[in-house]
Amino acid sequence: MTWFPGSRKTLTFVVSLAFVLAFGLRMVDLTDLPLDFNPGRQLFSMLKARGMYYALSPELPAWQREIAIQQWQETAVIEPPVLEALVAVSYRAFGEHLEIPRIYSSIFWLVGGLFLFLLARQMTGAGGALIALLFYLFLPFGVYASRSFQPDPLMVALICAALWGMWNWREHGSWRYALTAGLLTGAAIFVKNVAVFPLGVAAMALVLEWGLVAALKDRQTWVVALLAVLPVALYTLYGVAIAGYLGGQFDFRFFPNLWPTAAFYLQWKNQLEGVFGFSLVLLGLAGMFAARRRVFALLAGLWIGYFLYGMTFAYHITSHDYYQLLLMPTLALSLAVVAEILFEHAAALRNLRLARAVIALGLLAVVAVEMWTVRVELVRQDYRPDAAYQWSIGEVLGHTSTPVVSLAQDYGGRLAYWGWQPNVAWYDESMLVLRDLAGRDIDLAGQFPKMIEGKRFFVVTHLAELERQAYLKDVLYSNYPVYAEGKGYVIFDLAHPKNSTP
Repeated sequence: MTWFPGSRKTLTFVVSLAFVLAFGLRMVDLTDLPLDFNPGRQLFSMLKARGMYYALSPELPAWQREIAIQQWQETAVIEPPVLEALVAVSYRAFGEHLEIPRIYSSIFWLVGGLFLFLLARQMTGAGGALIALLFYLFLPFGVYASRSFQPDPLMVALICAALWGMWNWREHGSWRYALTAGLLTGAAIFVKNVAVFPLGVAAMALVLEWGLVAALKDRQTWVVALLAVLPVALYTLYGVAIAGYLGGQFDFRFFPNLWPTAAFYLQWKNQLEGVFGFSLVLLGLAGMFAARRRVFALLAGLWIGYFLYGMTFAYHITSHDYYQLLLMPTLALSLAVVAEILFEHAAALRNLRLARAVIALGLLAVVAVEMWTVRVELVRQDYRPDAAYQWSIGEVLGHTSTPVVSLAQDYGGRLAYWGWQPNVAWYDESMLVLRDLAGRDIDLAGQFPKMIEGKRFFVVTHLAELERQAYLKDVLYSNYPVYAEGKGYVIFDLAHPKNSTP
């Protein structure tokens, strides 16, 4: 006797309802500015998409086109701008509405949830798959992240789809699934190359479970590997060796000096606690060890891949919460194993109907609480006034295409986007810490005259950060007159120093 009651239609209804609620939840406060989740990273993509859009739109104001295209072309290139290009084309069709990337990311995440559910059902059963899906759709951090304008929601969705393809390829051994697995894996790694860690190690684990010799003799294995690697290999080769725009993407990435420190592992644990709850992570690990052979192979590969990813990006895994998103499919599938085991025991209870009712009500209560928590957080703060505020600062500066120097929130991204003011970011505390860890201490006194050369203004909107930087505060107030000052900002006139330039 199975735990999940009713027919296939019942399961379809429950799953469909979960998707409808999950999509509706992500549309809460849809028109607010995207400053509620890692705004610095979102502004990075926003500036790229806007520049592409203005490049496609010659009818827009010339001064804005000049600035938007300049900001886009001066923004660093890391991942292929897949989502940004899609958003730019959509802006062309519907206008520049920041709801568009939010909707796209939400849809991508939900499509990934469908593949996750299908895979979890094949690996465990209907009950375990439902728990995996609810975790994936309604975990608060997942909701916030899946609305964000960055490649991660699409990457996670493609990881789920690629894992589904891998599993079915190993289950059926057909060319159809081999090609599907290779193409989906290649797409995930192309969108964001860190996807290679879970997908690459999971694929190797499945190959070893199959038998290394047999796998290497099979043509499908080589086709899957080629399709998975080729897109990102061509992109990286072109970006590094030919065009040269990827030459700096490996700077400040690898910090093996953190590995021997206890603080590194404690901070990593704290990130997992804040995103998922560390008890759930431990429960997921237990689920991996309780899984049957092929499921264990896949999950072990995913967990090992995540661990290698964290060790490779040691600084970011402990300081950037969205770096934990790579674990989301792994943890969801691992919890599916645990849930299915519990449901099998529940099915053996004497009063199965009562057990079903209690579990169903418990799940409803948990989902309702999570949804309410998310809604409260999303509407808690209105970021809309910040657009007008940044615009007003840009007006004082003249919206010039000549960059200013800034000590501002999100590395000057807000000033650049809503203030229409290109700017070069001065080193804030996080940038100084990063360089210190890399052994590249900054001589601020030496860097200051280089950074302000040819600049008219130094804009400070991050006043608390200015208070923490004694050198910068002293050199600005001692040597440069205040050009303009208002609520939350001060602008220094670099073109008319009080004394000689320090």
